[in-house]
Amino acid sequence: MKALVFHGPRDIRHESYSDPSLTFDHAVIIKVSHCSICGSDLHIYHGDKIGKTDYSANVDPFCVGHEFIGEIVEAGKDVFHFAVGDKVIAAGGSGCGSCSACLSRIGRCSRSNAFGLSTRLQGGQAEFVQVPNADMTLMKIPEGVNTEQAILLTDAMATAHFGVTRADIEPGDTVAIVGLGPIGLIGIELAYIRGASQVIAIDPVEARRKKAEVLGAIAVSPDDVRSVVNENTHGKGVDRVFEASGVRSAIEIVPTLLRHSGNASFIGLPQGGTGFPMNQMIYKNLTVRAGVANVTAQWPTLIPLLQSGRLKADGLFTHHMSLEQGSEGYQIFDSRSDGVLKIMFSL
Repeated sequence: MKALVFHGPRDIRHESYSDPSLTFDHAVIIKVSHCSICGSDLHIYHGDKIGKTDYSANVDPFCVGHEFIGEIVEAGKDVFHFAVGDKVIAAGGSGCGSCSACLSRIGRCSRSNAFGLSTRLQGGQAEFVQVPNADMTLMKIPEGVNTEQAILLTDAMATAHFGVTRADIEPGDTVAIVGLGPIGLIGIELAYIRGASQVIAIDPVEARRKKAEVLGAIAVSPDDVRSVVNENTHGKGVDRVFEASGVRSAIEIVPTLLRHSGNASFIGLPQGGTGFPMNQMIYKNLTVRAGVANVTAQWPTLIPLLQSGRLKADGLFTHHMSLEQGSEGYQIFDSRSDGVLKIMFSL
């Protein structure tokens, strides 16, 4: 098969790779129809460190990507809820399949692995991919959900919902969203759905701020955010913050935006040197939550919102490319050139 394969920092190649085979009875093989690049894929691309893996060091080549949809072409004997021919959405990672978190879908499996981080669980920016624990990792593409929304449900939309929910937004709250990639922009919609009276959206990129304004947010650059927050909250600060970037400067600004006893929710993958000022957390009595979403647990809430049209998540895919253009796609995505927001590859 053909796949996008990581060979080292800024070296992702479209090349031949071994076809996956069923190595678990509870797995399926998916023929990928569409896949996309996530912001967290750039950590791999840059040679950063994720968990215990340092991608700047010698790493065996592997297929990248954890956002993909497609059709089942082979199923193991212990797959009970899906069959060959089903068109499905795959969560961005797969759990162990046997712990209480997996069986109840409450919390997140401590042994969960994301697709496309190593040879342990190959990624879906490829023609075919094996998905273990299929009954707990997949969902048939629902009626009323389009291709772009289906791709977003693999990670970005679920992560946005997870982060916004953990901010504990209440009706009438003023909410700040820091980082206006796809997750942050979806977060604006979700914040309003949960009853926010106003959303202040923060990003250094003007094009992204304009998209936030279309969604009804007050869009502002980081340089101007404190004056805008003071003006729109009468000096008290925002009630909730959803931080969706993981960038050090973005993380550090969060406590300065919050009112006393406010809430902050973080979902971005931080790199070395990122810190949070404990003195502000304590003296302002802040509640801080951070984590990685259990993707499948978000689906029951998100699907009806999409089907009813209350949640749209429109216009987030600015570039559509073929998989063989993958190396170019990563370069564009990394440089934020050409107005890129999110890239979809079609196979």
